[in-house]
Amino acid sequence: MATNTLSILKPSVNNLSARIFVRAAGLDFDELDVWGKKGTPEFLGKDPADLTPLLEEEDLPKGSLWESCAIMQYLCNKHGLDSSIPRTPPSARWSTARCSI
Repeated sequence: MATNTLSILKPSVNNLSARIFVRAAGLDFDELDVWGKKGTPEFLGKDPADLTPLLEEEDLPKGSLWESCAIMQYLCNKHGLDSSIPRTPPSARWSTARCSI
């Protein structure tokens, strides 16, 4: 079993961006298509917002994180994937971050 599980809906563009990101970053993950499973008590227990993509990982509060931009930012920070970005004050970094939200 992989370190991360990414629950996705294959036809979604937002889901596709997270899927491409984890592949390009070379991260260990399992992909789970949740078509027809959203809205179930099991899924809502992991993701009360009922959104995809959904990242499941032990280090996360309550074990999950949803929203593609939040997932990609979390994984960049966790795995140090932002090393090519010049270190700038947090106030300057937000001008870049707001473009992804």
